[in-house]
Amino acid sequence: MKKLLKHIAPFLFLLLIHIALFAQKYAVSGYIVDADTKETLIGTSVQLKGESVGCVSNMYGFFQLAGLTSGKHSLIFSHIGYEPNEVEVEIINKSIVLPDVLLKPKILTVDEVSIVAIQPERAGDREVETSMIELSSKTIRSIPTAGNDIFAAIKYLPGIDKTEPFSPLFTVRGGEPGENAVFMDGVMIYNPYHSSITSGIFNTQSIKTTEILAGGFGAEYGGRNSSVMYISTKDGNSSELHGEIEPSTFHSKVFLEFPLGNKGSGMIAGRYFYDIFTEFILQSRSYFYDFNLSYTYRINPRNRISFKYFQSRDRMGMSFNTFYKYIGNTFDWDIYDDFNLKLQNKWTNRAATVIHKWIVSPRIYVRSQAYYSSHKSDNYSETDFQFQAGEEDSDTLNFRLLASSNFNNTIHDISVKSLVNIRLTNYSTFRIGAEFNQYLFKNSAQINEVDQGMVKKKPNQWVVFAEDKLQAGPLIIRPGIRCTRYDNNTWYYEPRANAVVLLPAGVRLKGAWGIYYQYVISMNTNEVEMNQSVDYYFPLSKYKPSKSVHYVAGLEKRLNARSVLSLDVYYKDIERVYTFDINQTANEVLTLSDKLQQGEGEAYGAELMIRGAIKNLSGWLSYGLSWANRQYPELNDGVEYPYDYNRRHTIKLVANYAITKTFEYNVSFVYLSGTYRSIEQTLQNYYYYDPQNEELSFFPVWISNGKNTAKMPPVINLDMSIRKRLRSGFGKHLSDVFHATESYLTVTIRNLTFFRRNVEYYFPVSGIDRWEGKYFPFGTNYFPSVGLSYTIKF
Repeated sequence: MKKLLKHIAPFLFLLLIHIALFAQKYAVSGYIVDADTKETLIGTSVQLKGESVGCVSNMYGFFQLAGLTSGKHSLIFSHIGYEPNEVEVEIINKSIVLPDVLLKPKILTVDEVSIVAIQPERAGDREVETSMIELSSKTIRSIPTAGNDIFAAIKYLPGIDKTEPFSPLFTVRGGEPGENAVFMDGVMIYNPYHSSITSGIFNTQSIKTTEILAGGFGAEYGGRNSSVMYISTKDGNSSELHGEIEPSTFHSKVFLEFPLGNKGSGMIAGRYFYDIFTEFILQSRSYFYDFNLSYTYRINPRNRISFKYFQSRDRMGMSFNTFYKYIGNTFDWDIYDDFNLKLQNKWTNRAATVIHKWIVSPRIYVRSQAYYSSHKSDNYSETDFQFQAGEEDSDTLNFRLLASSNFNNTIHDISVKSLVNIRLTNYSTFRIGAEFNQYLFKNSAQINEVDQGMVKKKPNQWVVFAEDKLQAGPLIIRPGIRCTRYDNNTWYYEPRANAVVLLPAGVRLKGAWGIYYQYVISMNTNEVEMNQSVDYYFPLSKYKPSKSVHYVAGLEKRLNARSVLSLDVYYKDIERVYTFDINQTANEVLTLSDKLQQGEGEAYGAELMIRGAIKNLSGWLSYGLSWANRQYPELNDGVEYPYDYNRRHTIKLVANYAITKTFEYNVSFVYLSGTYRSIEQTLQNYYYYDPQNEELSFFPVWISNGKNTAKMPPVINLDMSIRKRLRSGFGKHLSDVFHATESYLTVTIRNLTFFRRNVEYYFPVSGIDRWEGKYFPFGTNYFPSVGLSYTIKF
């Protein structure tokens, strides 16, 4: 405890200095809301008229403008897409809390329509964060292949890339997939993905905004070493009923927001997915659904409380037996008669939270929260091939090639946390917070029907953090520290610092440094499972936490009022990282925990991005250059090797062209250098005989001569969509039945570069003489596809 106080004391001392120096200054604070829906507005600029003093509303729509003197002042509130509002306030020897400040939506011209919102120069913590990008629902909708999904959309951002071809997992700047924190309204969500459609479990219609911190983030966030995604959902319309209905060829969506009493509002959002491909081709029925419930009660101008619940469920089953028999009957091949490839995934996510927001005084804002979050997954994959060997008119042997894996993972997280935001002056924002988590982890695995053991742990976690954002002229600095005690072990301290220098001509220089510890890691099973599509969380209860040190430098140049050019350079020193060597046998290790191995690595690179709008064309274009390596004493003979998901070069383009306010084109393009793979050269077969059935069964293990010694070909994808507001015809008449205000038809064409197959993996061929020693390429974009969706808004 003495060490903890020693690390926090400097920040408390700074707080006392601010109190003494600015005791005679005053503050104005309050919420900024949409005049129609009463939804809080994030990122609203608040400017003192005629002065260079200002602030921005935070992720809860709350603003604090401090350092004011007694007298009358004019405050100008402005937000993209809204009419400015000038509010007169009078301070008489006392700070004040304003009633909700209303901003009215304005009608945009075609030239003003943009999928990228460029915030004002003075954008609160946005000034300090070095690698922060915000995605709105409109931005996500404009990416053709995103399918209105946040996790598909972020993979079009620099530094963020996919992992396996059919996996929703993503990696950030050379980090592990399990090193990314995903928060929904402050709740940590574990495995926020659907299983086979590689999308997230969040309904975009329920999302207010999404912020991604790709590195160098502050002391408020921890427990993950690569990135933070913070999703804020809507509270609901407190004025009248509004909603959307969207049936399409692959899913159906419903979104409703409505008032509940004079002070309350609610929101319901749900999605149901149906997999037509597996139903038609594989005769395997799969389904997925997710839904959000939200209720917010505004007790008084200073207090509001929210209750939110979320649930998703996946049941995916694929059996290729019917498909292979169809191929065999079509081409008169009998090799597929007794061949089957099976995938079965069962996932469930639940999250519930209660949030209390309290304006203690115009200078002090408190957000307290309690939540429960859980994830449970059961994933099974199997390859089963049976054949006979022997001469005709003689005894034959029945051979069976059987390879399977079954991984189970359960996590429960119960948490209580509180954040205090203190704004004594406009040149200082002090934040302090605390959090407690009680966890339950269960992991088990079977490989080729051999039990690999089960692990069950119940660690807890205590967290205290503090940071102070200070501004002196063109310099802004934000020192901070995060202190964590995991599983009743020692305290770990994570000092961090961010700095920004504001230069003339709209240029900003940014820098960040920080130490990051992670106490929960993900089991890597990509070399055992056919397609790892989930993080299997594993607590580091008896091990030191994984550790990374971030060094980030950035430059931003505002090209005009609607466009920004940015360059980020980063280096990530991965001092301690863990991996599971799942392929170790029971003769080598006795338990699942013993398969954990410690190593080290590094990741570094640069990201160039231009985003904004020119007339009615908006979007972004980025280029990424990166390197990432790993080294483990017992893997690859201890020699450093390229990281699994590192892509040296990436080019990503997202563009929206609004011909009119009711008709638009969207285009997305990616070029990704190939990842590094361990291509197997040698096959080892393990045999066992079943005397009851007189079958000789075996399962194969392919062996490579090194880790990630082969580089795959690059991946190229081009997709487009057309969105049209309907003014006549059946679609318009149908929307009139629901008394809808708008209806849209969206046509999406995916994989326009299908003529160039993207090879994701090479499988070695064995047993066929003319193909012996060759490799069979496996790709994902064999054919283009067309999707239709119809949206009703009311």
